[in-house]
Amino acid sequence: MKKVLLAALLFACGAQTASADPLMKYTYGDVAYQWTHIDSNLNDSNGVDAKLSYAVVDHLALEGGYNYANSGFNNSNINQSLFRYGVAGWYEFCNGVNLVGRVGGSHVNIDDSRGDSSDNGVYTGVGLRYLLTDTLEGNLDALYDNVNGIYNPQGGHWTYSGALLKTVAENVALKGGVSIDADTNVALLVGVRLAM
Repeated sequence: MKKVLLAALLFACGAQTASADPLMKYTYGDVAYQWTHIDSNLNDSNGVDAKLSYAVVDHLALEGGYNYANSGFNNSNINQSLFRYGVAGWYEFCNGVNLVGRVGGSHVNIDDSRGDSSDNGVYTGVGLRYLLTDTLEGNLDALYDNVNGIYNPQGGHWTYSGALLKTVAENVALKGGVSIDADTNVALLVGVRLAM
């Protein structure tokens, strides 16, 4: 596995890349529609995923996120709000290839017919950002989160995700992504990124 990862990084570093706006930046805002197939007795959910990132110095950014999901169970409506806040650090292997590490806190609030519940936790993760062309960026991420919610009622679990960003205007990119977690819940999202 280490040899495969090393070969992929060497291949990526050898490719010709160019800097592009709004790609490969760490000061940005994302907003996206998210549909999730939940592999349990809950109905599939619809919602919104939003992220903010602000690069405070080279190789360090403050991050925040909000995810809203609406689902149901036995004619009951369930609303989940998940907040994340933390930091991200990155290391540039070569032009257009960044390794990203994340750590922070999470808070979830669930509102359904039985009442409200909430929980706090922490998350950590690692990711790879790669400038595929001067107008296309690819992201791969693995995130561990131990906060309880409708997607992870048992607590801590891993989520693996990938995304593509395509420049459509100066400082604007379209974003599409897919993720799967340890409980085989699959989420699809489509949205937009505004970068500074």
